[in-house]
Amino acid sequence: IGKGSDYLSQCEAQTPEGYARSVLASLKLLILALLLDLFRQFLGALLYGESGNALTRMLSRYNLALPHLSEIVTGRAPASPFTAWIVVYLELIWETLRHAIPGHKWVSLLRLFGFNVFRNTYKPLLAESIVDFWNRYYYYFKELLLDFFFFPTFLRYFRTWPKLRIFAAVFAAAFVGNMYYHFVQARISLAAGEVSEVWQGMSPRMIYCFLLVLGIYFSMLRQLQRRGKIVQQNPFSARLIKLRRIAGVWTFFSLINVWNTRTLASTPERIRFFLSLFGL
Repeated sequence: IGKGSDYLSQCEAQTPEGYARSVLASLKLLILALLLDLFRQFLGALLYGESGNALTRMLSRYNLALPHLSEIVTGRAPASPFTAWIVVYLELIWETLRHAIPGHKWVSLLRLFGFNVFRNTYKPLLAESIVDFWNRYYYYFKELLLDFFFFPTFLRYFRTWPKLRIFAAVFAAAFVGNMYYHFVQARISLAAGEVSEVWQGMSPRMIYCFLLVLGIYFSMLRQLQRRGKIVQQNPFSARLIKLRRIAGVWTFFSLINVWNTRTLASTPERIRFFLSLFGL
């Protein structure tokens, strides 16, 4: 998405050795996609008891029968606060797998033909910052937003106000560009005059995009503050800090996913569920 023949030509293998490396990378990624697909089916059977899943019958005795986030948000599956938090975190893992598997397959196909392109999804659950997760989760969509919204804004406006310049560029990409892209996807409904339905579906995403803007902006500021600083840490403390950062990233994206999960839940229903996670 967002890339043309110029990008493919930059990644094209120019030698037999380069093509061999591209094919090997293709096979490796395809095997990874198949393993992730199998793992996702296992989770679907074990955690959710998915119907139509071949593994569900095998794991019927050990099925946890957890609801999906969309079912809790709409109230179709009531859950305790503890269960709700578990489902919120599991939904992030589930959506990451659902997104990564087809992307791996498409990239492996391109690599098979000698175009050794970047992965669309590359270990986002190991990201230690919000901006790093955003860069790893959906690489080509992020690149699209950067090329058409972030850089034009960053290079043109607020040059004498560095922080405002960064915020405006992030807002242009993660909010304006993101909303515009998904607004265009609703072109059939708009052509049919279903404006109220489109607004109902887009209003939760507006909240999601705005929270994403804040997360990316403050994450970028923290990275700028850390640049050039050398902190001496023992290996154990470094691991703890790394785990804390990863947990923080998981928590942020799990919570804002309440506004992005695919469901017909209205904005007030999402607000009530979001507040209930904190006992409100």
